[in-house]
Amino acid sequence: MAKQIIGSVLMFLALAVIVFLVIMGINANWQYENNYSAFWNLADKASTISQKSDYIDKFVSALEGSNLQGQNANLIWQTNNTSFDQNMSALKSLQSRLHEIKTMDESSFAYQTAIQQITAQEQGQAQDMLDVFETCFWKVHYPYLYNIWGFLTIGGSILLGCIGGFVAFYDYL
Repeated sequence: MAKQIIGSVLMFLALAVIVFLVIMGINANWQYENNYSAFWNLADKASTISQKSDYIDKFVSALEGSNLQGQNANLIWQTNNTSFDQNMSALKSLQSRLHEIKTMDESSFAYQTAIQQITAQEQGQAQDMLDVFETCFWKVHYPYLYNIWGFLTIGGSILLGCIGGFVAFYDYL
């Protein structure tokens, strides 16, 4: 009887942890989308440079207040390409370029060329930069869901549930 109670408690604990992780994962995703990436997405959708610039300014401001400075998206093999600060520097260069373009004559060749460059940059390697920001967010604010730690937490919970089930129902096998 005691084994069945202990096994049931372990299974309940495992289930509670998994439910908690799912709820926290949904919440973390919503927070990142609402507080950060929404500004980038709106900038991408904007049809004028002025609108794009305003949304990029909001995106930069949100990231500056995110407490992610000094972070790296990788846990072990860290590179400049996965550095929050280096990617922030690249984002700020885009922000600066948008501010420059806002002052240009919209009918000029220089303006049209600049628009093409901005569009190419947004559609090109911007996703890698955005991935670094998001991964750093998860690493700092939700470390138990970040990459390997998330895998180990979920895997450990499943293992705990299996052990609980084995303990509770061993006599019936």
